[in-house]
Amino acid sequence: MVKKLISVGSILIPTVLTILIVNFLFDIVPLNIQGLPLVLPFVICPIGAALGLIGYKMNRDNLARAGMIFNIGLFLFPIAFNIIGTVSGGV
Repeated sequence: MVKKLISVGSILIPTVLTILIVNFLFDIVPLNIQGLPLVLPFVICPIGAALGLIGYKMNRDNLARAGMIFNIGLFLFPIAFNIIGTVSGGV
């Protein structure tokens, strides 16, 4: 039970962060959190990746593997977003 909960937690973290980032980019629900969704992955995604690694070592399931991949990809997203924004004519 705990093994599966760790794997689900490693997927749940980047899912919530992705929803916040999409909301920030497209302003679906107006929130006054400014640039926080683009900074949170630097802090929270390593925790989710560690949970995925722990879940994968305990259970060897695909859910934990997907959690690790999703967390690493989301960790790299703000970096790519800033580089692409700067190269395409940003400040």
